[in-house]
Formats: sequence, structure tokens, C-alpha cells
Amino acid sequence: MEVGSLLYQRYRIQEVLGRGGMGAVYRAVDDSLGVPVAVKENFYVEEEEYARQFRREATILANLRHPNLPRVTDHFVIEGQGQYLVMDFIEGEDLRQRVDRMGALPEKEVLLLGVAVADALNYLHTLSPPVVHRDVKPGNIKVDPHGNVFLVDFGLAKLMQAGQETTTGARGLTPGYSPPEQYGSARTDPRSDIYALGATLYAVLTGFPPEDGLARAMNQATLTPVRERIPGVSRRAARVIEKAISVQPEDRYRNAAEFQQALLEASDTVSRQVAAGDVTVAPPPDETIVSAGVTVRQVNLDVAAPTFQAPAYPTSYPAGQPISRPRPRRNTSWIFILLLVFGGMLALVAGGFFLFPLLFGEDDPAAVAGNETQATVTFTVAAPTDTPDAGGGEAVVVAEASNTPEPEAGPTATEEPSPTPAQTPVGGGFGKIAFASYAVGERPQIWTMNLDGSGLTQITEEASGACQPDWSPDGTQLVFISPCTKNLESYPGSSLFVINADGTGFSPLPSNPAGDYDPAWSPDGSLIAFTSLRDGRPQIYVMDVATREVRSLSQNRATDFQPSWFPDEPRLLFVTTRAGPTQIWYMDIDDNMNPDVVTRTEGTLGDRYRNFTPVISPDGNTIIFMQDAGSLPYLKATTWEDGSKDRGWYEDRVTDNLAPMQEPDFSPDGVWIVFGSNPGGDNHDIYMMTVGGTGLERLTTSEALDFDPAWGP
Repeated sequence: MEVGSLLYQRYRIQEVLGRGGMGAVYRAVDDSLGVPVAVKENFYVEEEEYARQFRREATILANLRHPNLPRVTDHFVIEGQGQYLVMDFIEGEDLRQRVDRMGALPEKEVLLLGVAVADALNYLHTLSPPVVHRDVKPGNIKVDPHGNVFLVDFGLAKLMQAGQETTTGARGLTPGYSPPEQYGSARTDPRSDIYALGATLYAVLTGFPPEDGLARAMNQATLTPVRERIPGVSRRAARVIEKAISVQPEDRYRNAAEFQQALLEASDTVSRQVAAGDVTVAPPPDETIVSAGVTVRQVNLDVAAPTFQAPAYPTSYPAGQPISRPRPRRNTSWIFILLLVFGGMLALVAGGFFLFPLLFGEDDPAAVAGNETQATVTFTVAAPTDTPDAGGGEAVVVAEASNTPEPEAGPTATEEPSPTPAQTPVGGGFGKIAFASYAVGERPQIWTMNLDGSGLTQITEEASGACQPDWSPDGTQLVFISPCTKNLESYPGSSLFVINADGTGFSPLPSNPAGDYDPAWSPDGSLIAFTSLRDGRPQIYVMDVATREVRSLSQNRATDFQPSWFPDEPRLLFVTTRAGPTQIWYMDIDDNMNPDVVTRTEGTLGDRYRNFTPVISPDGNTIIFMQDAGSLPYLKATTWEDGSKDRGWYEDRVTDNLAPMQEPDFSPDGVWIVFGSNPGGDNHDIYMMTVGGTGLERLTTSEALDFDPAWGP
């Protein structure tokens, strides 16, 4: 809907707060009452499952009456247009934005937040029938301009009907905040909300989400104690929060009222304030409430997505990933506290700007990890340069405000300014990024965009879907595969196709019915390497672009897949099971009888860690690949030196500040990498950052699933 339009002869649209593939959210004014409202629109009103879940959300919200919950005031359908919810408009900021602005929150404020939300949960859980929210997390708790606390977004809530064994509606997952039982078919109940609230309080108090519940349940991770993150937190508060996020439901608080009482007993100050009738926290500054597009996050646009298929990666959560910019207060040692206390006011005034990063930055796990990575793997960073886009202007990377604050790389004490992505003068000079996206229809298609996320252009219109794009070295064409229904590791029955970068000139390549996929165009443009199932298992082949002649490189000796070219020689990286678990090897295409290993993830690690999607930098010195061990994958980096016995021995994370990280590709100048990620667990987008892990930017922001990025020349 356009700004200024009148909906249902009553609601005047003022601003688009968010838009995705499933729907949109608007700020509007109720002309009848003269009050601001939020309007949620469901595009798929003709799809019964989408409409049913939308109606369920309206039914739940319309009957709620609690000071810490929003209300639905209207629900209607306009035939041929959409389905709508009208609800309270709540200005302010959510907790993720609050932590991004303030850093880890003070203990007293965290306890007050917990008391307010626990009261709302107790109200929901004692309704008849009870309502389980199932999506409590920092982004769904808001603080309005008066300091009142609201629990929002009931798109994943369920009514607990008597005798009901399965959940009603979508089963949402937010790694780090969802309890273990929410991952599988186990029954969720009010204790699931207690876990999620406890995880939220842990995250805003420490600056880090807790280790994922499923990973802890499978003994793949252990919970880092609150006081290990922040020693200054009281023992009582730490115990309360840690009990709430116990892996087993029976070890948590029995109900929200018991959890709320424990939070009150953790602080006499908080208990007295609540007893006096004050359950507010400090309101956000006025300057942060300038646009509802920044502050309002009332609803989940993709709450009803029964046909949505997430990428086929494990869904547990890595330890130590900060939820926002680290706060200097985090992980402060007692030595530093004493230094601050006895250092004197003069030192604080004269050197405060330098003291905080020097004293506290090195204590941040993300900062330490970043420094270790840079010390082990040498990355060459080019000087900042202007980047012409396709239209001849400057491609300025802008982090636009959105409903979900952007994750940022953790600062280090020695962090250098991030360079502007530099476009090298090769090929056609398009400097665009191609990727696959569900932005239109039920199947992914190939899209391209500029380096700042603008200029989105749909390239393919395949009824059976398209994905895995790769650029020709001159930037004029793309090779891709189809059919493609979702992001997978193997694509039986798929074929290779070539299309011009403007969407014209579609042409199929000779393919085998068993399935050809993982296309990779050689740097000289003469060959396309790919994986094929024509021999019964994944094997590496190359096709001559001019003659269409195909030959095998694997020669049926192993399971080989995901080929990637070296920059200046006829040599391929690839993934193989020749040494047991998936490792990265290389081979010369003219001497493929003698491949050799690159990554050396051996012994106990090699039994668990799986390496995928390798790509080498344009200077041939650094290999980046994806690695997981039953948890969300990270990007790892290793050095390459031909003929060295130590090549690939060191494997270091590019950054600890984002996960999962998938399907990387280098910029032509080797300074930047583009990759896919869904750090919030509910929206898979395309990101870019420097090879050193700085300058993180989110390029796509729609609710559609975006994956398989490829950086054009």
C-alpha cells in the first residue's frame, strides 16, 4: 500500500515499517479515533494455511488484556487484495536495539524487564485455554517512550487445547533462545517460554546469547556461567537466570509466576520498586524514536510459511557470538576494576577515550579471537578506493535501518578502518553480486544486485527454480542449475544452463539426467567444472565451453564435489571423502591422478568437522571455506603455499561475530568476501565483510530466503 492511501475507509497509511515476501507492516492513523495504529497485511489471503494462521494470531491478540501486551483492534479481509490486522502501535525500541545502543544492560534493568515479561507470560499461561508465545527473544520485547515493557509478535503462539498433542501453527526456531524441545516433535508448554525468557535475560545482561539448548542437550556445548561473562553480576541473579535455561524442562521453574518471584527475590531494590507499583525501565532517548521504521517490530512477516524450506544445515548455535556491539563493561577483570577505581578522576577524564578500548577490548572473546585470526593468517587489505557501479556513479555501501538491527563485527583494540569494496578493471566491469532468492514465487530464481544491495534484478524465470549462479570471467554471462527447489548439497536431476547477465540469451548445456550441479567457470573462460551424479555418486567433471566436450577428473575413485578454480592455473579445489570425513583437496586438471590434501582437520576434529564450499583468493594466498561440526557453520581461512608441507595446517575463523556463514565468494580485488547467513535464525540474507572479518554489511533485507551468492568481475 502506498503512503497516504486510505485502507478500509478508515486507516490512513503513514509509513511502511517492513515488507517481505509474505506480507507487510505499516504505521497508520485511525481516522475515526485519531490514534496511531500498526497494520499488518497478509499478501497470501487465498492460501488457506497462511490465512488460518493469520486469523489465529488475530484471535489470540484480540482477547488479550494485559498492560505488557499489545491489543488487536480490528481484523478484516479485502477480496483480491489482502488480509489485515490492526493493532496497538507501540513506539520505542526492542531489546536488541537497546543493547546495540547501550551495550550489555545493567542488572537492575534486566531484572525489571524479566519481571514485566514474566507477568505477561503468567497471564497468557493461565488463560483458558492457555497461550504459549513460543518466540520470546530480544527482538520481541519492546520498551516504549515511557519505559513500559511490551511482549510483542504472537505469530508463532499456540493455544493449548485439552488433549492436543501437536502444536498449532508454525514451529519457530531462534537458535540460542528456543528450548531444545522446540527443535523436534516434542511438546512445547509454558516452560518453553520460561526458557526463552531466561535466554533473553542472559543475552541482554551479558551481551551474548547462551549456548544453544539443542547443542547442550546433545552434549555438543556447555553453558558459559553468567558470572564468567560478567563477574560483577550478583550470584542470586545469575542462579535465577541459569535455572530458567536448564536443558530439561523439569529443571526449570514450574511456571512464570515462580520465575517472576525468583527474579524479585534476586534484588531487594527491584522488589521494593515493583511493590510500589513501578515496573518501568529507563525510556529510550527521544532521538532514537524518530522513525517507526527503525523502532517498531510488532509482527513477524513470515509467521505462516508452511512450504518454507530452510537450508540443509544443522540448527544449533555456536558459543560466544555477541548479539551486538560489545560493551566495555563485559568480561571486566577485577584488576581492571581496581585500576579504574584507584586510577583517579584525572586519568579517566584525560584518557577515557583510550582507556576503555585498551583495558576492555582485549577481554572481549570476539576481539581476542579476531586478533588471533589476524596473527595466524596473513591477509592483504587494499587501500580504500571509489567503486563505480553499473551506472557510472559511486557504489556506497549503506547499512539501512530495518526491523532487525544489523549484526556487527566485534571491535578489537587495533581495528583498522574498513576499506570500500574495490572493483578491479577486469571483464565487463559489472561488479555485481548474483544470488538465488525466493523473493518471487515458490521456487528460487537467480537475481543480481549492486554492491550496496540496490538494483535488484530478476534474471531467471524457471518454473522448477534456479540456483548456484557463477559468473563468466568477462562478467557477461552466468551459469546456473535448474531444477532447484531449495538450498541443498546435492541436486539429483538438475542440469546446467547459461544466460546473459541481463536475463537474455538463455541456453542449456549438455547435461546428464542423473544430475549436474556445482558449476564453476574457469578464470580463462574456456572450461566449466561441475559435479555430476552420472557415475552413481558425486564426481568432478569439466566441460569445454566451445566444443561442449565433457571429461571426468574424478574417474570414479571417490566422492568428489564442489569444485572451485585457482586464479591463474588449471587447478581445482574440491571437497572429497577420500580421507574419511569431508576435507578440501586440490588437483591439477591435466594431472588429476595425483590430488593432494589442503585442509588438515584430522584426528578427533577430523571425525566431527566437515569442510565445504572452498574458494581461493585472487592472489592465490588464502583459502576460505565453510566448516561445521554438528553446529551452525563458520567461515574458516587457511593459507596456501604450493609445495609447502604446512599449507592448510592452520585453520582460523574469519570472525566469531556471526553464524551461520555459508557459501563464501571473494571480491575481484580479494579484499572482501560475500556469503549467506541467518544470524537471527528466521531470515537468510546475503552479507559481505572484509577478509579480516571487519566492515560487516547486510546486503539483502527482505523476508525471502537468499543464498548462493557469487561476486561478479
